[in-house]
Amino acid sequence: MEHPHPQRLRPPPRERFADDVTTFDLVRTFDALDLEESASTDGHRQITLFKRGPFTLMALSFEADATWPRHLTDGVVTLELVRGHVDIFTTEGRHTLLDQGLCVIQPRVALSVHAPKASHLLMGVYLEPED
Repeated sequence: MEHPHPQRLRPPPRERFADDVTTFDLVRTFDALDLEESASTDGHRQITLFKRGPFTLMALSFEADATWPRHLTDGVVTLELVRGHVDIFTTEGRHTLLDQGLCVIQPRVALSVHAPKASHLLMGVYLEPED
């Protein structure tokens, strides 16, 4: 399929998120991220796997010693480590995830991530409804 925006790395979201049921081969997803020709940002690459309403699911691939800078969201964040080792930093300190670890972070808690070695991470964001 030819994309209307030649600078796009992927099909637009309206195409990627259109199906009623979406399945992912995470090995292939992370392999594709690792092999992208575009330069990484702070040593990581990411793709939004799914987005609908208040829910977003992203795959992040980290090179060794990569960082994901400080973020603050108005929703619950889940971080599921598929492979590797990441340290998550919040105001409460450092939280370490090893292979297949899971971390849940409450809304409005700032976080950053450091991957001491190459790692694959799934991030879910569940935004709270606006008042």
